[in-house]
Parts: sequence; C-alpha cells; structure tokens
Amino acid sequence: MEKPKKRGATLSRELVSHEQATHEPSAVEPPVVEREVISRKELARQFRRQAYQRAKAARATDPKHLALKEVVKQRRRELYQRVKEQRKSRDAEREVERKAAEAKQRAEAKRQLAERVKSVIGPASEPGRALARDIERALQIADVKELIEQLRAQSPSLAAQHRDPLDDDSGA
Repeated sequence: MEKPKKRGATLSRELVSHEQATHEPSAVEPPVVEREVISRKELARQFRRQAYQRAKAARATDPKHLALKEVVKQRRRELYQRVKEQRKSRDAEREVERKAAEAKQRAEAKRQLAERVKSVIGPASEPGRALARDIERALQIADVKELIEQLRAQSPSLAAQHRDPLDDDSGA
C-alpha cells in the first residue's frame, strides 16, 4: 500500500559540494540541483522569514525610521536626566533633614550633659570659665616674652650640650 503523497510546494536548492567550491568550476560539470518537497506550512514560514529579513534591511536604511529612532532616543535620555535630577534633589533634601535632626539631637544631648554637670558641681562654679581664667593668667604677654628671652639665652649652651660627637668628626 502506498503512502499518500503530501500536497505541497517544491523548493529547489543548489547544493555545491566542498570540492566544487574549492576548485574552479568546469564547463562540463553542471551544479547539482536537489529538489525536496516541503509542506505549505513550512513554505509559508520561510516566506514570512524572508519578508521579515527584507523589511528589517529596509528599516535599517530608511531615513524616516532612523530619524524616529533618534527622536525616541533623545526623549528617553531627557526623561532619564529629569528623573535623575529629581532623585538627586530629593536625596539632597533628605540629607539636609537628616543633618538638621542630628544637630538637634547633639544640641539636646549637650544641654542635658551641661545640666548634669551643673547639678553635680553646683550652680556657683562653672569649670569651663574657671579654666579659661587660669589659662589667661598663666599666659600674660610679659610672662611669654620673659620665657622666650630665657630660651634664646640658653639655646647655644643646650645645642652644644646635645651635639653629637660623630657629627663633629665627619665635618672635619
């Protein structure tokens, strides 16, 4: 019993063997042509694929399509830049708010610490002011000038005292 033949189109392809591709074709040998039967569905799929390839090649060189692509690209970049700027400004605002909150917390902690110190030491004496007065008394301008004069007078003797004997031998 014979199988029923498929109804379909025939597609011809030229098959050139590797030997024919490497050697010069002779006038005597015609190329081998093979015909195969394919279904209509497969043939339609091949035609669709060829049409797609032609349309793709046409779009690649069409000036209108290329101009549209460029406009879309510019719009996308502008939108991205706008969103990026908004995000940066929002982040900057949040950073300012965070720093303000931290400064407020530090000021409150400092105030609480000062209250604790005053409660322990007492309200009559403030250690910071007493220390500043002591430093001011110790560093009167006349005292500083006197100290500088003493150091200048002693510097040659101190230098001679601490001079390295190896340095003297190497210089002579």
